[in-house]
Amino acid sequence: MRGTAHQALTKRAVQNYRPIQTKEATILTLSLVSPSARVNLLVDLPKHFHRAGASTIMSIVYDYPTLESIDDPAVKNIEDFMLRVSNAMTPGRYLVDIFPWMMYIPERSGILLIISTCIMLTYNPQKVREMEARRLETIFPGL
Repeated sequence: MRGTAHQALTKRAVQNYRPIQTKEATILTLSLVSPSARVNLLVDLPKHFHRAGASTIMSIVYDYPTLESIDDPAVKNIEDFMLRVSNAMTPGRYLVDIFPWMMYIPERSGILLIISTCIMLTYNPQKVREMEARRLETIFPGL
């Protein structure tokens, strides 16, 4: 990974990116000075820069065509993946981070499923109400 990044970011390789960067900078500038953009410029300003940055990176790394909008499905998929990765890497996200002894509990014991269900219910009161309603429905049908 480091070697590949080094090759892609040498002085000679970076010069190849100038046309892409120039094109994206031109599109960004035109989108900022267009009459339709002036109406909500402060609201849409981050979106314009987000689109320009994402389009530049996708064009350089994946040879992806210029993004028309930040709502492109490829960008959404990448952002969703990065959100899941960052959530998974949050310290304390999993019980094993708090209780290291839990890593020795065999998965087949089923206790991990029970613990994770209890934690999910703790963070989702709506789910608790739904499960309680289903339980009452099975005990007292037609209630």
